[in-house]
Amino acid sequence: MNKITSGQILVVDDTQENIALLTEILQHKGYQISAARDGERAIKIARHIIPDLILLDIMMPGIDGFETCKRLKSLDSTKAIPVIFLSAKTDMNDLVTGFSVGGTDYINKPFHKEEIYARVENQLKIKNLNHQLATSELSMRELLVEYQQQSEQLQQIVTLVIDGLLKLNSSGKIQDANPAIEKLFGYSTQALQSINFTRLLAEPFASQYKNLFEHNKLELEHDFSKDKSVELIGKRQDGSKFPIEFSLLKMPANEKMYLAVIHDITVHKNKEEKLRDLSYLDPLTNLSNRRYFDENFARIWLQGQRTKSQIAFIMIDIDYFKQFNDSYGHQAGDVCLIKIAETLKDNIKRPGDIVARIGGEEFAVILPDTSKEGVIQVAEQLRHNVQALKIPHRDSIYNVITISLGIAIITPDNEYHASSMIHKMADEALYQAKQSGRNQYTVF
Repeated sequence: MNKITSGQILVVDDTQENIALLTEILQHKGYQISAARDGERAIKIARHIIPDLILLDIMMPGIDGFETCKRLKSLDSTKAIPVIFLSAKTDMNDLVTGFSVGGTDYINKPFHKEEIYARVENQLKIKNLNHQLATSELSMRELLVEYQQQSEQLQQIVTLVIDGLLKLNSSGKIQDANPAIEKLFGYSTQALQSINFTRLLAEPFASQYKNLFEHNKLELEHDFSKDKSVELIGKRQDGSKFPIEFSLLKMPANEKMYLAVIHDITVHKNKEEKLRDLSYLDPLTNLSNRRYFDENFARIWLQGQRTKSQIAFIMIDIDYFKQFNDSYGHQAGDVCLIKIAETLKDNIKRPGDIVARIGGEEFAVILPDTSKEGVIQVAEQLRHNVQALKIPHRDSIYNVITISLGIAIITPDNEYHASSMIHKMADEALYQAKQSGRNQYTVF
C-alpha cells in the first residue's frame, strides 16, 4: 500500500517551540497542520475542521491533555479522531490514563523525526482502514487486523530504539540486551553477555543492587505489581557517568528473570539544573539573589558551628540611592546597580565566599574562615573600588556614588547560637557607618 503523505493534523502543545518543530517535521511529509496552545482552543478547532489526527500534549495550563481527550471523545463530531499523546517521559501511569480516556498512541519528548513519521502514518493508515471498513467491513477486516499487528510491532521496535532493555537472571547477570544499551553504555553485545548489571551503575547504586542480588532481596525491595521507576546514576564503559531512569519488571516465567528498562534523562536533568540556577540569580545584576544567600548562609553557619571557625558578614548599602533615582531616573539607577554588582563580584573571588543582592540597593557578603585584618582589607577594597567608578551623584556630599559597609565577625558558639544574630550585628554596624558620614565601614 502507498504511504499516506497527506492529511489534516491538529498539533496541541503549550510550548511554541514544540509546535514549530512538529509543524516543520510534518509539513515536510505533506501534512496540513493546524495548532492550538491549550485544550479549550483545541476542542473548538477540532469541531470546526474535523482533523484526521490530533497530537496532544499531556501537561498544559487550564485543562490538561487527558481532560481535553475525554471531552473530544464525548462529542459525536470528534470522537472518531485518533489522538496521539505527547509525553516528556515514558511514565506507565500516564500511558494507562492516556489509553483509558481514548488515546491511541504516544510520542516521547524529545521528538525523534522517524518515530513521529512512523506513528503518525500508522494512525492515519488505521483511520483510513476504519473508514473503508465502514463501507466494506467484510473485505477490509483482514487488512485492519494486519495493520493493527504492524502498529503493535512498530511500537515495540521504536521503544527498543529509544530505551535500553536488559534481560537479567536472579543474580543480576545480563542475559540479553537491545542495541540501545550498547549505545548508552558503550559496551559491545559480546561484552554485555559476560558482565553483571551492577557494572552499569555508579556508586553507591552499584553496591546497593549488588547486595540485593547476592542476598536474594530483590523481591522484597521491588513491588512488581506496580510499574515504578527510580533515578540512578549509570556508568559507561569509559567510566563517565550519566543520570538514568530505571524500571525493573518481573518476566512471566518459571525461573526468576527480570526485564530492566533504562531511560537516559540527561537532557531532563540538565534542564532542571538550569532552572534551579536561574531561580538563584537576581535578574538585574546577575548576582546571587536573597534565596541563594539565605540557603547557603545557613549551610556556612552550620559548618562554622561544627568546625568552630570564624564567619564574617558584611552588609553594604548604596549611599543616597533614593536621591540618585529621583534625580537621574530609575533606568540610571539600574545601570548603577549593575556596575556596583560587577565591582563587588570582581573583588569577591574565593570559591567559598558569597556576594548577593538581598534588597533594592542592599548587598551582603559572607567570608568564612577569614581573619579580621583580611575582612577589613576586603571591605576597604570594595568601598574604594565603588568610589573609583566615579558615577556622578550631585545629591551626595561626595559628588559620586559611594557605599557604606557594616561588618560583623564572630565564631558560632553557645553565645552566638543563631545566624540571625550576626545579620543583626552587621546591620547595626552599617547604621553606625551611615550615621558617621557614609562612604566608610564600621566593625561591630
